[in-house]
This record gives sequence, structure tokens and C-alpha cells, in this order.
Amino acid sequence: MSDSTEKRCDLRNPCDFLIEWAYFNKPETYGARLLNVSGSGGYFECATPIIPGATLLIRLHSSTMVEAAEPGHLHFRTTGLGEVKWCRELAAGGPPRFGVGIRYHLPV
Repeated sequence: MSDSTEKRCDLRNPCDFLIEWAYFNKPETYGARLLNVSGSGGYFECATPIIPGATLLIRLHSSTMVEAAEPGHLHFRTTGLGEVKWCRELAAGGPPRFGVGIRYHLPV
């Protein structure tokens, strides 16, 4: 039986920004597209499966920072740490793609 209960605490806002992510304290970075975001988390798609529970460092790509600064855009974190809550392979038909849900670690 599938659990379709909504677990998000905040309303997600659609976006389409390029990001880079890395496992925390690892030098290798990977590209992805951030497709929705809120104050507590977000959703992105990438070509690499990610381990649920992992802590990631996420950075908006420098070209995206200009777009995010335009009037009418919400304020996005340019850099943040978060926990991968889930990672799912997306429908086949092209190169492998994965959808990833992340919850930000709140600043202390």
C-alpha cells in the first residue's frame, strides 16, 4: 500500500535553477536542476543516484544567481546544507535521471 500523505511543512514554489551539489566534505561536485523550493527544503533532478540520509552541500550556479535576483523572484538560498529525504529513479526513455527531495538543515 502506498503512503501518499503530504509530509511537507511549507508551500513549495516552482523554479528552474541550475545547482551544484556535493556530499558534505567531499570535493566532487555534480550538476542538477532545482525545480521547486521552500524555506525548509526543495526538489531537484540529477543524473546520479543519491543515498537517502546523506548530507549535501548545495549551491546555486553563478548564472542562476542573476536570475534569482530579478524582481518577482522569491529569496533563494545561494548555498545550503540539507539531508536527502528520498531519491527516486524517474521514468525511462533517455539517460538515467533521479528525482531528489531534500530538507535543509536549519541555521543555528
